[in-house]
Amino acid sequence: MGRRRSGLTLLAFPSGVLAVLALLVIAGFTGTIAPLPPVRAVASPSLLLLGTFVVLVQVFGEEILLRGLLQPLLTRAWGGWLGILVTALAFTLIHVLGGWRDAVSLLNITLAGIWFGLLALRTSGLLAPTLAHFGYNWGEEMLIGTSPNPGIGDFGSFFDFDLAGPAILGGSVDGFNASLVLSMVLVLLILPLALMRRRVPGAVPAQSEAVGA
Repeated sequence: MGRRRSGLTLLAFPSGVLAVLALLVIAGFTGTIAPLPPVRAVASPSLLLLGTFVVLVQVFGEEILLRGLLQPLLTRAWGGWLGILVTALAFTLIHVLGGWRDAVSLLNITLAGIWFGLLALRTSGLLAPTLAHFGYNWGEEMLIGTSPNPGIGDFGSFFDFDLAGPAILGGSVDGFNASLVLSMVLVLLILPLALMRRRVPGAVPAQSEAVGA
């Protein structure tokens, strides 16, 4: 169990970044990457470092509130799946209050909340969901510059990719967050965690459950 937790934690940050890079590769194949402006580094090192810190603080605050405080209470009261789902919906509500309205974006926020919630449950801690959340947000904002779309944020980014085309491929102002491709990527990240079995103390492996309370 300890080895599995360590493995999931080690993979969390790379998984978030690789999810963003996978979206970028698919956008390249579908012609969603705008040809102009050219890809380039667009910030000073100090601004990039400050932006990275700001992203980390924001992510950590959300994870403390949701996966650190709310989800444990709900999973103890209602069981694993329902606790994770309600916490993910609370995550989505926070974004609605922040002005998010696109239906696909809200679906993806909910799916991301389920992914983070499963990581918290499987590792019994906050480090893995925080790293995964940070990896995705940092990759999108600071690494490839697709949030906001078009343009770049206040702290710049290592590269500046703008997206144009159908919203379901990431071409809207919400970028990849409104993409159904992201929905599929998130489902692929969720499935292994959802199907992973938790060892029941004193039980043989065949008696283990999927997502437990």
